[in-house]
Amino acid sequence: MYELDVVAPDSLGRFVYRWYGPPDRPPADLDLPRVPGPLAEWHRLASRYTYPLSRDHEMLPPGGARFWQGATDWYSYDAEAHDNGTPDPEVIENDELRTGLPLSRFLVYAAVYEAVYAPVHGLVHMDPEPTAVRAVKVRLRELDDGLWRWPDPSVRWFGDDDLLAHLGPDRIVIAARHRDALGRFDGLAIPWDWDSRLL
Repeated sequence: MYELDVVAPDSLGRFVYRWYGPPDRPPADLDLPRVPGPLAEWHRLASRYTYPLSRDHEMLPPGGARFWQGATDWYSYDAEAHDNGTPDPEVIENDELRTGLPLSRFLVYAAVYEAVYAPVHGLVHMDPEPTAVRAVKVRLRELDDGLWRWPDPSVRWFGDDDLLAHLGPDRIVIAARHRDALGRFDGLAIPWDWDSRLL
């Protein structure tokens, strides 16, 4: 999980490889002129996987400043700054809220968000009791980088090699690389709203 504890320029590729495994497609020759480098990297990386890297939100085709959107939120990069030579422009939420995050760091956040909120293997419990949050929290390690306190410091990101979790007073959302990793939470008196093992 070092690539998430210290988010660096190669964190996106390292995380995707570790979480999803080796690419199952050859490199594609994508022509991405005028697309910021970090976003071009996302599209090149995503093109090498049959399994979509973005499933909860939609990663839009390259071309415009808006690049990632959900049902009620959307994200754009600062196109004016990019046009003026900024290689890693700031991300703007819903066309008005500056996030303070450069595109390269935001895309690592987006990749982890997608892994957690659209997992193959996972557990979800909304509106948990504080004791339930604590019981899950002690079985994981909080991610170190300051990125994982954005956008709400009361909701934190945790993980290890096989698990990722987004924990806060209103949620317990856990994703696992494989089904067996969820066994760590067996025996907890948590009434899961969703348990992928029961599908």
